[in-house]
Amino acid sequence: MPLEDDFHQAMLNIYEHAGREAGYWAHYFLRAVRRYGGLEYARRMLQVRKNDSIQKGFQALIDAGRIDISMEALVLRPEFMPLFTNAEIQEARRRLQEIPGYAHRKKISPESLFPETLPSEVPYSEGAARKITVNAFERNPQARAACLAKHGYTCAVCAFDFKKK
Repeated sequence: MPLEDDFHQAMLNIYEHAGREAGYWAHYFLRAVRRYGGLEYARRMLQVRKNDSIQKGFQALIDAGRIDISMEALVLRPEFMPLFTNAEIQEARRRLQEIPGYAHRKKISPESLFPETLPSEVPYSEGAARKITVNAFERNPQARAACLAKHGYTCAVCAFDFKKK
């Protein structure tokens, strides 16, 4: 399979990964990849934008911490770099480098995910009491009774009958 076909399939895979893993179903992206082909659409997307704004889909991947499945990351994969000009590669690299560190996905070992693997020498407190203040507003019983006597138990907006329920 030619390299361009591999890249096209990888672009289609971005749509699936973004949907399943980041909750962003990029329908416009998918339509454009099918219409222009993965390589041509990637080249269009890599053109420097006048206002240097971040594209909606790229922002969604940044917010989800999944820039690793972005078109920019795909362009920078060694096997696909020969398909692009130096300017396109530099633009993809620039976009990824401008993302703040906290938005990058971090690898976490399985040992640190589960509480039973926490270090036992560190003291943890659980179940401490804390005070919470909440305002509660009491109804005037005479006003409520007068209102029910005048208007009844049926809601004037939705006809729900409070007396029956």
